[in-house]
Amino acid sequence: MSKNNDDQPIVDDEMLNHSDAAPEEQVVEEDLKTDGDLQEERPDQVDLDELQQRLQEKEDRYLRLYAEFDNYKRRTQRERLEMMDTAGSKTMKALLPVLDDFDRAAQLAEQDEATAEIWNNGIGLVRKKLLSALASQGLKPMESTGEEYNPDLFEAVTEVPHPEMKGKVVDTIERGYTLNGRIIRHAKVVVGK
Repeated sequence: MSKNNDDQPIVDDEMLNHSDAAPEEQVVEEDLKTDGDLQEERPDQVDLDELQQRLQEKEDRYLRLYAEFDNYKRRTQRERLEMMDTAGSKTMKALLPVLDDFDRAAQLAEQDEATAEIWNNGIGLVRKKLLSALASQGLKPMESTGEEYNPDLFEAVTEVPHPEMKGKVVDTIERGYTLNGRIIRHAKVVVGK
């Protein structure tokens, strides 16, 4: 192995001069941009009217989107509340024939004094509890007998001659019901003429 001299450089200046590998010390000023050059690329005058118009369009678009979203929130909240109000309407409609049967049984029980007492102590209590439970959910029976006939509330099954109750409900065949203020079944009635 050869012994290297620490005093001798690995590459000397003479070698660099003959090999054309000398470092360049010149800076290319053309590539550097000054602040003045950057200012020249910007337009001299900004069209303020155009910018204000674009800003107004963006604000208008933003307000429209905000209003649409607000309307969407209100609509979905209202639909949710309506669904909750009428969620049990199918169940309530299914129970209405049972309530009709209870009403018919109560009318028959009232005809005999002994049967009425048994009815009131047994099945009558069950009927009252069922009616109060359904009333707590928003189900209410409609009063019809003796009321003025209203085709929006009542369904006239027949008319009977009754001069004293002309235009009024003489008898209720099937009781009507409302659920949270909405009619779920119209009352079937007999109207006097």
